[in-house]
Amino acid sequence: MKKTFCFCMAAALAVCSCGCSSVKKSKVSSSELVAESTAPVNNTARKFIGKWESYKAEIMGESYEEDYAGFPLSAVMKLEIFEDNTATISNALNPRGKESNAGEYKWNITSDGNTDTLHILSEDDRYDCTIEQGQMIVTYGDADSGTQLFLLKTDKFTEPESTTEAGLDKVDFSRFIGKWESEEVTSDGVTYDDMLGEYPVNVGFMLEIKSDNTASMSLFGEELDYSWEPEKKDQLYMWGDYEGFTMNMEDEKLIINDENGLIVKLHKVDEFTEYDFSAAADSVPDDDIILYPPAPEATT
Repeated sequence: MKKTFCFCMAAALAVCSCGCSSVKKSKVSSSELVAESTAPVNNTARKFIGKWESYKAEIMGESYEEDYAGFPLSAVMKLEIFEDNTATISNALNPRGKESNAGEYKWNITSDGNTDTLHILSEDDRYDCTIEQGQMIVTYGDADSGTQLFLLKTDKFTEPESTTEAGLDKVDFSRFIGKWESEEVTSDGVTYDDMLGEYPVNVGFMLEIKSDNTASMSLFGEELDYSWEPEKKDQLYMWGDYEGFTMNMEDEKLIINDENGLIVKLHKVDEFTEYDFSAAADSVPDDDIILYPPAPEATT
């Protein structure tokens, strides 16, 4: 499973304040992954082809029929299934509700004689989809997630409400473009300007903002991809699956803020500092310890 921003921070500092969605993705072994599906687009498959959007969810035993964590239900999953045995999934569950592409997938179909199931697979995720009474029911591959999403077919996806000021197309944001390394990190009111756990502070966050409205960040050696767009005349907004950051300039320094207790000050560099993250890897908790901590033992 790919680490998200908050899990990387927790691993390095154990003081992460980032909030994470309870919508969990599943682990899939390589033997389950369909590298190249050749499922025919016949009548069995054709009913799945098209755009589907969530309208109801059952997540970790809770039912959501009006909104999820303050977001409209349509933001939880937008699924498009294509005839060439590929699919795309997006959501809009970051703080500003910006649409984020969750990845490219392959699909195939199995049948038990009564029910046809379309399996959507990537290296990291698996979703099983069935159609009942005109709605698609999507379950995650990990049986313990307790998650079901209910989707309806649509001709056009619901567009997120814009949070961007008007008239920014003439503003020059080129000063943001380039490579940046952290020099100061504040998390939960504690400021670090030397070491972040086992790591020098300057290699904790290595951010490259690109002119094509994308960005990539190495967070303690873990590569994460983002999109960005102007939000105000002096501010950008950068977002991924469940994270979002404002980006401002102060005295030639870049300030990114998740508006949830994490503030990072970065300086511009021509090339990123080389660092062997594997040397400190043994001190970082495993993904599963962070994502699925063991339940406390019952006392007698």
